[in-house]
Order: sequence, then C-alpha cells, then structure tokens
Amino acid sequence: MLNRRHIRIKVLQLLYSKSTADSKTKDLISEFNKRSINFFRLYILNFLLFEKLFHEFSKKEIIISNKNYDNDSSSIKRLILDNELLLFFKNSSTLQKLKNKYDLNIWDENIQIIESLFNEIFKSDLFIKYHQLDNLDFKKRKKFVIDVFKNIIVNSEILYQLYEDLELEWIDDFPLVNTLFLNYLKAYDSESKNSIPLKIFADKDDKKFGLDLFKHTIKNDDKLEKIISKFTPDWENERIAIIDLLIIKLCISEFINFPSIPVKVSMNEYVEISKIYSSPESSNFINGVANNVFKYLTEKNEIKKNERGSQ
Repeated sequence: MLNRRHIRIKVLQLLYSKSTADSKTKDLISEFNKRSINFFRLYILNFLLFEKLFHEFSKKEIIISNKNYDNDSSSIKRLILDNELLLFFKNSSTLQKLKNKYDLNIWDENIQIIESLFNEIFKSDLFIKYHQLDNLDFKKRKKFVIDVFKNIIVNSEILYQLYEDLELEWIDDFPLVNTLFLNYLKAYDSESKNSIPLKIFADKDDKKFGLDLFKHTIKNDDKLEKIISKFTPDWENERIAIIDLLIIKLCISEFINFPSIPVKVSMNEYVEISKIYSSPESSNFINGVANNVFKYLTEKNEIKKNERGSQ
C-alpha cells in the first residue's frame, strides 16, 4: 500500500504535470486516483510474478523429473516447491481476488517472459549457490527469494520494457514499488504469515491527506510563490528548478495546513524526496529555504500545530 512518502511523491508528480501542461485541477484529482491505483497494481504484480514463477518451476520440475535429471529436480523442490514464502503466494486467495479486481492477467498474457525469467533464475549462480547449502530452512529459502528479486527481477530489462509499454508512469514507480515489495519480503514471518495488503491506502485519512495536500498547494500557489521569493533574493522563481520549487511549495503547504504533522517530519520527508528527484545540491537548498520559511511563518503565527503536530 502507499505510505505517506509515496503519496507526497504522487502529488509532486501531479503538480509537475500541471506545471508542464494545461491541465484542469478536476482532471488532475482524477489522475491522482488513477495513478494511486496503478502504483498499487504494480506492487501486486510482484506477488503475482512470483506466484506465476512457482507454477512455471512446478511444471518444469515434472518434465525434468520424467527425464531422470534427479539433481535438477531436487534443486527445484528444495528451493522453490518447498519454499514456504512462495507457497504462501501460490495459495493466497487474497492474491487471486486482487488479480481479478484489478485485471492483472499480465503474466498469463506474457508467458514468454515467465519462461525467460525461469531460465535466468534456474541457470544463475544464485540458484547453484543455494542448492548447495545444507539444511535449507525457512530463513535460507526466504533469503533466496529476496536475492532473486534484488539481483534478477529488479535488473530485468525485459520486465522494465514490459512495464514501460503497459503504463509509462510505472517507470517512475518502479524503484519505489521495488523497495516496498522488498520490505514485505524481509518482514515476512512463517508464523504470522504477513497478510498481502488489500487496500491502496492504509485508511481514509491517507487518501484525504493526498487530495488535501494537492488542493491546498494549487489554491495557494500565488501566496506560496511570494513567500518563497522572500528567501531566494538572488533567484527569480522562474530560475529555480521546477521540481525544487514544487517541493518547497508542498513543504510550506504542509507546514500551514496540516496541524497534526510535525514540522520536522515535513522537512525531513521533502529533503529525502529531493534526493530522489532533484540534483545533488538541491536537498541543501530546499532544506535552507524551508527552514527560513518556517521561522518566518512561526513569527507571523501562521503555523498552528496541535499536540501531535508539536512533538
């Protein structure tokens, strides 16, 4: 599911779209919902990819076994077919519901990619390395899945090309979704069997946060421009990189309009986002401007935080 940082990034992407094209606010709110759904679809595709790979390995194991290639058959059983994490994906009714709900038949329609990934995994040094381990337990099998994801899936050019062909925005989402899925794999526990998220947002408050952040920033654009210009005297706003300017606007908007979010949290979040989307020097520039704006707005009593936001 989308966390607050992902939501901030989605709003940033929308504001950038508005700054580079003549888009109506109403259309962009609809786009926010669409992009949020697509982000979640890409996330669920990772689960479904491993579920499909499990079936491919199962199918190939039968063929290999019938040819009496016992060593290869054994390796597939030990690493794949007896893998508790992959079995959880295979048997998950939640995953199948999400597949149907979001029309995620992509792996059924691109079986050649599944076959290609099977060959790459099966012939990889990773596969050989883990097969040679003694006493393959849950932790080692889970680590195998994590290493396959990090070293093969994430770096797959055919997957990258497919995602780009299907949804152009997925290229921007790809690194974030990969991090989110990797965190899920690392956190998965054989006892609790971490559930697969059913919802795009953790709760209604998160979705409202994204929409309100977008609306407040658009509505108060002129005011935000004037505030920023006070603390960039050597720069006309037109000369500040568009992304940097938008990040600062979002940060200030969050200072003013979200009383339950501590200022330090807002500043840290947007500095981290700038490290992803801006130049190496931008984070210091954004941090400096945002800090000066905070002091200025505090003196003018325009930042009002509740107990939670004052922590």
